[in-house]
Amino acid sequence: MPLSPEFHFTPQSLQQRLQQAVLTVLNAAAKPRLLLALSGGLDSMVLLHVLAGLRETADFVLSAAYVHHGLQKQADEWAAFCQVQTAGLQVDFQVCHVELTEPGRNIEQQARTLRYQALAALLDADTALLTAHHADDQLETILLALKRGSGLTGLSGIAAQKPFAGTVLLRPLLAFSRAELEQYASANQLSYVTDPSNLDDSFDRNFLRQHVLPLLQQRFPAISQTTARSCQLLQQSLDYQRQQLAVELPAVLRQQQLDLARLAERREPQRTLLLRSFLRRYDLAPSAEQCREFVQVFLESAPDAQPLLQWGDWQLRRFNGLLYLLDASEQLGLNTAPASGIRLLPEQQQQWQHWQFCWSLSAQAPAADWSSLPLALDISSQLEIRTGQLNQRFKPAGASHSKALKDWCKLWEVPPWRRGSMPFIIAGQQKQIVAVPEFASHCSAAEAQSWLHYKK
Repeated sequence: MPLSPEFHFTPQSLQQRLQQAVLTVLNAAAKPRLLLALSGGLDSMVLLHVLAGLRETADFVLSAAYVHHGLQKQADEWAAFCQVQTAGLQVDFQVCHVELTEPGRNIEQQARTLRYQALAALLDADTALLTAHHADDQLETILLALKRGSGLTGLSGIAAQKPFAGTVLLRPLLAFSRAELEQYASANQLSYVTDPSNLDDSFDRNFLRQHVLPLLQQRFPAISQTTARSCQLLQQSLDYQRQQLAVELPAVLRQQQLDLARLAERREPQRTLLLRSFLRRYDLAPSAEQCREFVQVFLESAPDAQPLLQWGDWQLRRFNGLLYLLDASEQLGLNTAPASGIRLLPEQQQQWQHWQFCWSLSAQAPAADWSSLPLALDISSQLEIRTGQLNQRFKPAGASHSKALKDWCKLWEVPPWRRGSMPFIIAGQQKQIVAVPEFASHCSAAEAQSWLHYKK
């Protein structure tokens, strides 16, 4: 039976607490539109019902989305169930289909990643995403964090609010146990689905849910709520720590890269915390063992060494005292780019490897995020992108004489592993270098007859 937007009798304190908790989170976020991640399960159906009842007083537009992983044979039925329930509440609804690409690899993590990617695609800056995580989820998360030996970040648990996909992710039910949500659902005659995979205790979270939490809650009935309260306090400490690190981090940066000598001057635990703060930019959260490995490889090795660490999809390298992180695509292209690329055509935007180029008579770049170099060539010339061939000579504007490109690379402090794949532009029958994107041109702006616009 479809949901009704009317509230039925619920113990007054629980109904008021649920409404107030949701309103508090919504008011803090101040977003005019809300997107609810709807699974059809107990927690998301409760949140759907509460939100639907608050629309008029809170003045927001509500929609919902179901992410269809195709992992359960009932997935179509659950999507249809969510469709019926949202229709009864006059809530816009859509189904997002995703497909796991690596069935043999950590299904839970893959499904979670794909789910949030699908939801992120539905958001804009004025739309907040809501999920219905509750206090029992928080307790499970903390126990799993303890199992992994997590630090403050892991032990602070699931955040009630955090930046996400250019907007914000909200979880307003973290203070409420599953038992309270069941009480609310029963009082309001809410229907919901049950995922049979939740019974599979080969998954760590399900094992805790079936075998550990019942014992803890029997002995300590309020443990879910008290754990949620502890997480709030730890989250405050984590927020303060991150604010302090944001102030301290610039002191160990140079050219927006981590300066390893400056980092080495810091004492523990500040050194490790600053390292973690920097790596968070790349969504890297190294373990304690990895941090120790980092110190040995990068801070204690000889200055002329070329250390390298591989952490998942990221490769960490050192050059000129700075830390560089290379993603998978950049590693793939290390010194393997072809010696010749493509001919540049005038007044056309062209893509080559990880670059975009536009050779134009106009000094105006295609967009604000493009850079430009002047060329003392008209558009009847022939230009070509090249890589490699670092022995070719180049004379930048203002230079007293030419040098081999490999020598300019040293002066420009280009990391050795990037030099072989660094693009440069050649012109004419003599194949002379006329520009090196990001670095120099053969002429000044006053001598320009055309312009090379580029974006990496």
